[in-house]
Amino acid sequence: MTKRSYQQNCALARASDIIGERWTLLLLRDLAVFPRRFKELLASLKGIGSNLLAARLKDLEAADVIARGQGDHGGPVYSLTERGRALEPALLALIRWGLSYGPENQPGDHHHEDWDLLALKAVFQATRAGNLAVTVQFASGDFEAWARIEDQQMTVGLGAAEDASIHVDATVADLFLGSGDPARRLIKGDAATLRQFMSAFALRI
Repeated sequence: MTKRSYQQNCALARASDIIGERWTLLLLRDLAVFPRRFKELLASLKGIGSNLLAARLKDLEAADVIARGQGDHGGPVYSLTERGRALEPALLALIRWGLSYGPENQPGDHHHEDWDLLALKAVFQATRAGNLAVTVQFASGDFEAWARIEDQQMTVGLGAAEDASIHVDATVADLFLGSGDPARRLIKGDAATLRQFMSAFALRI
């Protein structure tokens, strides 16, 4: 074994110690979209159990992957640190792998609409975006989120975006996978900009 391969194996082992435990990648997936409260993570990670979630959060906080802060309405809120955000490319790569090789979603599968924001980020194509600068607001029932493209970069978040020029009555899945002309989902904005936004993603990997 060469010195380089030994160092690579050690680095992989260290990474596995931090993020290789069961549930950890799913927990990081949720925090990559938006900071969350303990109860929100517990509801999202169906089947994890409160004690195990508390243990995972404690381990990740000790590894400086997540940080615990104070929420606007009291109680702790968990978010990714700089070290945690550095894991996003790996998360997006795993999502792309799952879209290409993973099993198809089945009716009744546990799913949260905000997960699709990260999936959308995973299939974003900067070269297709060109000079596009736009913020799209999604709203459907209790789901409210946004996606922004600017300087060939994409950011996403939950809630309302003050600068959104496009508003759609749809979830991410409704807009990209629903039948019919996507322009019929428009509440505010023009159809040409919406189509330009949608063309910046490669849904087929």
